[in-house]
Amino acid sequence: MNVCHITSIHSSNDTRIFLKQCSTLITKGVEVTLIAPHDKDEVINGVTIKALKNRSSAITRILFSFPKILFFSLNNKYDIYHAHDPELVPVLFILKIIGRKVIYDMHENFPKQIESKDLPKMLKALVSVIWPRIEYIAFRRIGVVFAETSYKEDYVYVKNSVDVLNMPLIKKIKKIKTVKNDRFTLGYVGGVSENRYCLRILETLKRLQISGVDIGFECVGPIYSESTKVKINRLCSNLNNVNFYGRLSPVEAWEKMKKCHIGIAVLMPEPNYINSYPTKLFEYLAMDIPVITSNFELYKDVVTTNNVGFCVDPVEPVEFESAVLELYNNKKLLNKMSNNASMITIDKFNWDNELEKLFRFYESLVDTI
Repeated sequence: MNVCHITSIHSSNDTRIFLKQCSTLITKGVEVTLIAPHDKDEVINGVTIKALKNRSSAITRILFSFPKILFFSLNNKYDIYHAHDPELVPVLFILKIIGRKVIYDMHENFPKQIESKDLPKMLKALVSVIWPRIEYIAFRRIGVVFAETSYKEDYVYVKNSVDVLNMPLIKKIKKIKTVKNDRFTLGYVGGVSENRYCLRILETLKRLQISGVDIGFECVGPIYSESTKVKINRLCSNLNNVNFYGRLSPVEAWEKMKKCHIGIAVLMPEPNYINSYPTKLFEYLAMDIPVITSNFELYKDVVTTNNVGFCVDPVEPVEFESAVLELYNNKKLLNKMSNNASMITIDKFNWDNELEKLFRFYESLVDTI
C-alpha cells in the first residue's frame, strides 16, 4: 500500500501527521509520501517528503501551494490521499471525482473553531454560512478521520469514518530518562494564549510566590499574539523561576515536561474546547505526571475517574490555586496520581491502538472497488 499525506499548513515534523501517522505507518509496511512545508525534498524516518514553500497566508497558499499539490497528486498515483487541512478539501474532492481514494483528517471542528476566532464579523458570518455547505457536499462522498469522537455529533451525514484520537507515542516518551526539577514545577506545552489559561497560571504563581510558596513554571510553545506576549513579559518581571522556551521539537518538549511535577491542561469554556481532548493531557499522563484540567465532562471521564489529577472551573482561579497547593503539600497523593497515570496510558491511552484503527481504515478503502 502507498499513501500520500498532504498538508499546506502544518510543519513537516508535525506530531500527529509526521511522528504519529506517517512514521508509524512505515512500521506496518506502508510506503508513505508527505507533501508539506519543508526546506527540500528528502527522506526522513523512511517517509518521502515533497517540499512546499512555507506560506503564512491562506490566500498565498491557495494561489501557489494549491496548484502545486494538485499537479503532483494528479501526476502521481497513490492508493490513498490523506489530507489534513480544511483548505485542501477542494483538492480531495477533485481527486475523488477522477476516481482516487481520499481521506480528510479532521483535526478540529472547523465551524466551531471559527466561532472563537478574532475575525471581522462579516467574514466570520460568511464562512459560517458557506463552509458547512462545502463540508456537506464533500464529506458525504469521502472518508473522514475524526481526531475526536465528539466531532461526529455535528457530522452525522458522513458515511465512512473512523476515530483516530491523538494518543501519545508511549514508547518514545517512556524512553526519555530525566530527573525531576529540585523546585516543584508546573509544566505546560502547546500554543500560548489567554484562552489556554497561560496568563492565569502566571497570576497564580505570583500570588503563591508572594505568600512564600516557591513554585516554578516551564512553558513550551509559541505565543500566538503580540498583546499576549506583552502581558506575559509584564507578569514575568515580578516572578522567579519561570521559563518560556517557544516552539521545540516534540522530544525536546517532552524532556522539559517530564522534569515537571504537574501538567497543566486548563482551557477556557469555548465551543471547540469543551468536547475535545487536548493532546497534552495524554502526553502528561504518559510521562507519569498528574494533571490539572478544566472541569469539562469529557475531561472528568479521564482525570477524575482514573484519579490522575484535578478538574477545576477555569473561570474560578481559586480552584486552580487550591489544586496546585494540594499536590504541592501532599507528596503521597502526588506519587499515587503519578502511578495511576503510568498504568492507564499503557492500558488505554496510547498511539498503538490508534495506528491499528487507521491502518484497518486504509485497508477497507483499498479493498473497495
